[in-house]
Amino acid sequence: MLQTLSYELGVLAKAVHHKNLSAAAIHVGLSQPQLSRVISKIEKELNVVLLDRSARRKSGWTPLAQDLAITFSKGFGRLEAEIASVAQDIQLNEIHIGTLEGLSNIALEFVQDCFLHLQMKRVFLDVYDIAELDSQFLSNNLDLAFTVKPPGQKKFSHLLEVGYQQVDKVSSDKKTLVVSPFEFSATDKKTLDGASQALISNSLELRRRWLKERGGSGILPVDAKTGKGRGPYTIYLLGSEMLSPRLWDQISKLFKN
Repeated sequence: MLQTLSYELGVLAKAVHHKNLSAAAIHVGLSQPQLSRVISKIEKELNVVLLDRSARRKSGWTPLAQDLAITFSKGFGRLEAEIASVAQDIQLNEIHIGTLEGLSNIALEFVQDCFLHLQMKRVFLDVYDIAELDSQFLSNNLDLAFTVKPPGQKKFSHLLEVGYQQVDKVSSDKKTLVVSPFEFSATDKKTLDGASQALISNSLELRRRWLKERGGSGILPVDAKTGKGRGPYTIYLLGSEMLSPRLWDQISKLFKN
């Protein structure tokens, strides 16, 4: 029964702060006849009297109306607190992070901060190439993403510049091009035509091994560092729009310290 009266009891909890029905109607966003119907419904359902209608001009609230409003407000407050507590536990106990392979060291340092400072119990850390990282993040499968290129043209409310990354240009054999899928799609036609063969791999480790052991021409990301500095790539930390603002504030403070 009380579940079906939650709206009406919520109106009552606001109305009793004003001395009578006509004064309350002005402040609860209802006309006096509408408020009267709300109060009558509660009285009928609970078989109680909430308005002292003995006064000739203006009806006043009975002590029972005051008690009922206080009881409802306390119960609703506890419910809100319990919901917030559950939501906070979920947010703070588990987090899903995606990163580019070249940023894995920074991601691992952040995971350590998650355990030590954010009191996380479980951290899921996955490595993607840039295309899949974008896809996973935009599909809301990740809470956080370490990247060097925010996806698309969208403006993100949870976005931090957390570091920078240098690169090594390797050019021991210009006939063999060694690139990531993202680099391959961005390589100009002249460079592609100048190479007789190309190895395209989303694995940084495989590209690094090939260039070291077999030679080739390519770019390897190195020396990813947190903090302010100079490099061809800025390192960004993206937070999901679904992330708790409180948690994002805590994360932001970790990188400011």
